[in-house]
Amino acid sequence: MRVLKNYLYNVTYQLLVLIIPLVTIPYLARHLGPTGVGINAYTSSIMSYFALLGSLGISLYGTREIAMVRDNATKRSQLFWEIEGIQFVISMAALLAFYVFVWFQPQYQSYFLLQSITLIGSAVDISWFFMGLEDFRKTVVRDAFVRIISLIVIFTWVKQPQDLWIYILVLALSGLLGNLSLWPYLHDLLTHVPHQRLQIWRHLRPSLILFVPTASMQLYILMNKTFLKHMVSVQASGFMDYSDRIINIALIVVTSLSAVVLPHISNLFAQHDLNAVHRSLYRSFQYVSAIAIPIAFGLYAVASPIVNWLLTPRFGLTGILLMIQAPCIVLIAWNNAIGKQYLIPVNRVRDYTLAVSFGALLNVFLNLGFIHWFGVYGAAYATVGTEVFVTGVELLLVRHQLKFTLLFHNLWKFLVAAAVMNVIVIICQHHLPATLPYFVLEISIGALVYGLGLLALRTDSVTQVLSHLRSH
Repeated sequence: MRVLKNYLYNVTYQLLVLIIPLVTIPYLARHLGPTGVGINAYTSSIMSYFALLGSLGISLYGTREIAMVRDNATKRSQLFWEIEGIQFVISMAALLAFYVFVWFQPQYQSYFLLQSITLIGSAVDISWFFMGLEDFRKTVVRDAFVRIISLIVIFTWVKQPQDLWIYILVLALSGLLGNLSLWPYLHDLLTHVPHQRLQIWRHLRPSLILFVPTASMQLYILMNKTFLKHMVSVQASGFMDYSDRIINIALIVVTSLSAVVLPHISNLFAQHDLNAVHRSLYRSFQYVSAIAIPIAFGLYAVASPIVNWLLTPRFGLTGILLMIQAPCIVLIAWNNAIGKQYLIPVNRVRDYTLAVSFGALLNVFLNLGFIHWFGVYGAAYATVGTEVFVTGVELLLVRHQLKFTLLFHNLWKFLVAAAVMNVIVIICQHHLPATLPYFVLEISIGALVYGLGLLALRTDSVTQVLSHLRSH
């Protein structure tokens, strides 16, 4: 029950992080246009490379380490200050390197400088501490106020393409203030630790080990927009950016479970309860599949209407990119579950690093070749190919420890129910008017058809939920 509550809290938190981009997508598409959106996508992607260097794998490492000592106030206090100390130092170094880079970039220089505020926000991000404590509630309440205010400011002040700087500034400041809002909660959770006892550099090597897969994963998410800007156009980078954003929003519901299960399984592993570790993974993998598969099928069916309603016809290419990338939702859900819910908690970071690092290397070659041959669509094909590779490698790595029959139990039922839902939604699109109320109706019908399909096929996940509801 605790895992379920934390999952719901984490989904809410992650949605808050992306709520401003989601709600503002149609507004910005009309007021900033493809060029403004493309400039933001490009400058943000470059800044993200430096933010990645500054993060140093702290999020995963800090969450895991705090989870293992969460019941010992003295140890968790010392760990917090040591890990936050090294995070702050590395983030400031990354910020300095970013300013050096910007000095030699006359184009978009003012936008780059505004993006740098995000790096300052990364230095004081302590969400990993609360995730390690399996306390996700605190990260939601304080952050909500900052995000809502930011949304109001965007709708009030961003009116034309020249206001792009306001949009970037608001997003960067909201991230910084959101991270700072978590610090007051530390007063009751930490004890005094003499600074002489702090040894921040002992965390450098283990965090670097986790940094490699984290960096590799982020690189092949960011690389496509950078390649598109230089090989096609800044507008192509904007089309891909919105496609990635919509995919990421869909993924929040799925990948948020990994952030919750990681500290839970880390704690079980620290207690040497491997049977409980495997049971937890099998159960969460079923739920992840049950959610990711219909989202992928549904997104494929409604990609064009989503783009028409959220954006404008000028972003029509984004709808095609969404259809190409739809399988990534399932693939990322699976490799995220295996990597972050099993390999990292049981300290098989080397295997996780191997899969993701080779995936990033493959992504570079796929992007170079596919973008050259297929233009903007090539970036989407490269992303799908990379996720197929990473998922396949991770499955090979765990084939002797995990039973695939339990991992993919009921998979065919999810696929059948989702396929039927997909057909029904497409039929509805051909017979119903292309208006927003009918679009919402189509989505509702699709969800109902999928739910009834799972019920008719008697999937374990539905049976367990119904049993839980009856017991309460």
